[in-house]
Amino acid sequence: MKNLDKLKKEFSRVKKMGFVECTRPNNKDGGIGNTFEDLIGVAENNKKGADFKGFEIKSKRLFNSSYVSLFTKSPDNPKGANSYLRETFGEIRDENHSDKKKLYASVFGHRTSKVYLKYKVKLKVDRRNKKLNLVINDLKDRNLSIVSWSFETLKKAASKMKDLFLVFADTKTENKKNYYHFTQGEIYKDFDFEKFLKEIEKGGIMFDIRIGVYNSGKNYGKTHDHGSGFRVKAENFKNLYDTYETI
Repeated sequence: MKNLDKLKKEFSRVKKMGFVECTRPNNKDGGIGNTFEDLIGVAENNKKGADFKGFEIKSKRLFNSSYVSLFTKSPDNPKGANSYLRETFGEIRDENHSDKKKLYASVFGHRTSKVYLKYKVKLKVDRRNKKLNLVINDLKDRNLSIVSWSFETLKKAASKMKDLFLVFADTKTENKKNYYHFTQGEIYKDFDFEKFLKEIEKGGIMFDIRIGVYNSGKNYGKTHDHGSGFRVKAENFKNLYDTYETI
């Protein structure tokens, strides 16, 4: 409880500050979360562990319905799954790199997603074999491939999500600078892996595939994962945890 009390105290302090200038103006996607972390003294880290006193911190704009990233993790079977997916099912999407395939798709567990008007892709939970499968069929429902994550791999990737603090911010722009007012927080305790699987099956979680290539440097032409990961609507976080409260 001591860590929870500390988090609440820090949030209350930041909330009273009103609008504050973005501390990471060059970070297009993570400016809100990074600014909040800077304000409460979270040091830059490799994100393998939770952000603050055992709590993972996620952020969201008020009145925005976009998905929030849970965690990123590429499939672990077969080995080199990202390269396999890109090379086998990707398409050339950049005229400047006409020989480099990319694969971008949002995939769910309650329905199939049509990808590049060629493939039908769906997540399928296999409890018997303790796997989450990414099933790829052609448009006539003939199976083309299955890549998968073991439950063990997913549990490890989700371990930092055990306790979560979701912070909401009102936003404004003045003189080409972004400002945030952190007005609301939601505390989630005890991530439940079975609830995570059920939410996938219900369609409340998607897997966002973002696989491209390096366009320059020593890795030119090699597969580059641009953040493929599991994402959820903010209102569905409560379905993944044993308890939650709003502050």
